[in-house]
Amino acid sequence: YAPRPSDIIYNANLAVGVASSITLPGTDELYCVSFRYQPGSAVFVDTTGATAVSPGTGVLTAGTSELNPATLTLKAGDDISMITDYDTAYVSVVIWRIGQ
Repeated sequence: YAPRPSDIIYNANLAVGVASSITLPGTDELYCVSFRYQPGSAVFVDTTGATAVSPGTGVLTAGTSELNPATLTLKAGDDISMITDYDTAYVSVVIWRIGQ
């Protein structure tokens, strides 16, 4: 299975320590959201409405940011926040509407 090309695509070159976010459009829709990252980069993604954060070093801690997720099912109005601790990281977010 391969999805059809999407007409909802966001691209960015994230700068170190600067969060960037988008809000999924609509009111009742569900979306399949696919994340693409520059090879070798670390991008933390938060979909809870909080701003994404890079974790500290040395100790595992609870958090809401996920490292380089591949694909998520999200709903209209959800916020997607992304951050990197690399100098820069190219990212693409490709979105398909999958229902209500």
